This record gives sequence, structure tokens and C-alpha cells, in this order.
Amino acid sequence: MKKSMTYKICTLVIGLTAILFTSCLSDGDDTMVLEKGEKNEFVDGDQTVVVGTNEYADIENGGFTLYIPKGSVPKTNSGDNGRVAFSISHVDISDLPCQLPTGARIVGRNSIKIEPMNFTFNSPLVLKCPTGGNTNYVLLRYNDYTNSWEVVPFSSRNADGTSNVSLIETGYFVLVEYPQQTTEMGGVRILQKYIDNEYFYYLTLTPVNGSSKDAKMIAFSPNGSPLYMAYVARGEYKAVLSRQKRSQLNSDTEMEQYSSVIRVKVTDKLIAGTGGYDTYTGWTDIKLDNISWNDGRSDAWGTITTTYGTGKFQATLTWVNPSEAEHTDYDLHLYGPDDLHVYYTNKKQGCFELDRDWITNPGNAVENIYSVSDNFTPGQYQVKVHHFDGVVGRRYNCRVIINGVVVKSVSGAIGTNKQFDDIYSFNVE
Repeated sequence: MKKSMTYKICTLVIGLTAILFTSCLSDGDDTMVLEKGEKNEFVDGDQTVVVGTNEYADIENGGFTLYIPKGSVPKTNSGDNGRVAFSISHVDISDLPCQLPTGARIVGRNSIKIEPMNFTFNSPLVLKCPTGGNTNYVLLRYNDYTNSWEVVPFSSRNADGTSNVSLIETGYFVLVEYPQQTTEMGGVRILQKYIDNEYFYYLTLTPVNGSSKDAKMIAFSPNGSPLYMAYVARGEYKAVLSRQKRSQLNSDTEMEQYSSVIRVKVTDKLIAGTGGYDTYTGWTDIKLDNISWNDGRSDAWGTITTTYGTGKFQATLTWVNPSEAEHTDYDLHLYGPDDLHVYYTNKKQGCFELDRDWITNPGNAVENIYSVSDNFTPGQYQVKVHHFDGVVGRRYNCRVIINGVVVKSVSGAIGTNKQFDDIYSFNVE
């Protein structure tokens, strides 16, 4: 069920034109009015940060801070610098994709989604979480392939009561108190003597008997510090170590390398200490005495999501296709004045463009419609999602951004072939 909410009257500046923005959202009628008015003042909604391939940025919301290292944003399909609009939004517990594991308890408003959803980056991002020093806290990410919550291992426990994790994919995240899980899990460590001061190191673990649908567990270490990965379910894993020659997250990567697969067996329980991870015991150590390096990005991080474009208006549709045989073909549509209809057979019209038509390819599916100029024709516009073909009932996420503000972000599932879901409507006057 859609929720009723009201956005305050405010103003936006799109290009050189001042536009008055009002929005009243209610069940079955999400509308926005744009008309000429005063200068930009205030907009309700989650702010976005647009980051290019050669840029660094961070974005904060609700105690979580996402750091986007320079070079993490993939390039475009033509090899040019890409741009991605990031946002962090709070999610009500009732709107999460499925129930949390038994015994996991959310404390406070620690359920979020990081968008664009299900996006795979060139190299890992860093998320700082408000753990408050609680050793029973773990971060969970929803895996759309397995329809389950999976633990995201912490890389550090910080003096300010926060903890860091590494992410290669975005999505739903919840910070939970999970005592019985933390007392049964192990941890992996690479000692400082194996870490070069000039590099950032990333360790990626995948289960030996798992598949590409399993979560990619990643931990990182900067500039000569020991590398920790806590909490990891006990078992046997394939490990790949990557490293980037860089001094800071906001500096260029001079070199990128990865190792061959290392087998790791985690058997011991990780026992919390009184301080940082150097006070914990029970670590499984990885020794790197005879490691060899290959140049380039590791395949262990998964297939990069190619970027296309952003604009003052942008609608992004994402979902997951587990395989070609199990694919869902969703389509993003924009309707507007003068018979405007941007979709898969009419990818560019007026000042709007659709980047791609994702059909059967497996993986993290994504379609974007964005403005390529700011000369919006006056009239009513509508964003819709259409189920064209394939498996019905698969979850999707659709986010609409106007001038850097998330005015709508909704997850849904279309249960009937050829059906449309109405996502958002707005008027330009």
C-alpha cells in the first residue's frame, strides 16, 4: 500500500529557470506541480550526491555515512567518465523486503536503503555504521538473488563508537542486535607484516560450495594497517586479495592488482575484546608469504554496472535477474505533453533519454530515464513501470530525482504480465 505524505511548498532552480515546486502525495495520486516562482529555498526528501568516475564524495543520513572513493563510479559504455546519483533513505521496518532472521532486533531507525539499488561498482565503497561500540551489532544486507538477509562483515571498530564495512553493491541494509549470531561467528585477519604502507587492501570471501548468488564479503585496510574481517560464519571460503596503490580514499589509484584464489577455513569463534579488533581473539590468520599479483580488477567483485547519464530529472528502475531462464523484463516509461513517450522503442524524445532496455541478461538490471536539457515543456508528466515479459511478482525499485532530491523511491512487484505500475506524476507550468 502506498503511504500518504505531504511535501512542503518550496522552490527549485532547474538550469537558469526558477521553478516553484509543490507536491502532495496520497494513495493512488502522486502529483507534483512545477511553475515559475521564487529562488531555491527548501525541499523535503533525501538529498542526493552526484559523483563522477574521477571524483570523491561522502553522503550522510541517520547516522550512516557512505564514502565513495575516487574511481569507484564506473565509466560509461563509451569509456567516458560516468556519473551516479547516490542517496541514503530511512526505511520503515514494515517496508523491508522480508522478515529479519530470528533473533535479530533493529534498534532505533537503523534500517536504510542505499541507491541506486543493486548497483555494482568498480571498486568497494565504505559505509560507516552507528554501532555505538556494541559488540552484538551486525549489519545485514538483503540479497535479491537468495531472498534472504546476509551478514556484511565489519572491517574496523572505531574509537568514536562507529564501525566500517566495505560494499561492492548497494541495496537494503539493517543494523541489528544479534547476540546469538555474533557469539557463533569467526573472523579473518591479515597481519600488518603482510601489508604495504602505500596500498589499500581489500579481502573478498565467497563460500567454497557457494554460487555467484552468494554475498561477496569484503573487508579493507588502508596504508599498512592490519586487515580484519569480523563477523564471518564458520566454514571454508575462497579468498581473493586486491590492492590499490593510493594514499587516501580521495586520491587517484596508481595501480590495481589482485591475487590468485587462497583457500581459507574459518573454524574458531571470534571473542570480543575491550577495545578495537586488536584486542579480539580467535582470528583466522591468512599468511601471504608466497603471494603473486595480477594487474587489474578482480572478477571476485562481480560485473560492473555500466553508467550512462544523470540530469535535473532522473528516474532509475532496478531489479535482479537470477538467470536468463528466470528473467523478468521490466520497462521504464515516461509520458509527457506533446505526446511525449520515452521507452524502449523511443529512447530519446524532447529533453529526455532512456539509457538502455534491459531484457533477459542475468545480473543487476537497471534502466534510467534522465533529462539531457532543462527546457521542460509545460504540462503533466508520468513515470510508470511496465511488466513486459518473464517471471511475474519479482521485486523492483524505482527512484525519481528532481534537482538532486529524491521525491519518490518505491519498491514493488507486478504480479500480472503487461500490467503498469504508476510511480510518480508531476506538472510543469
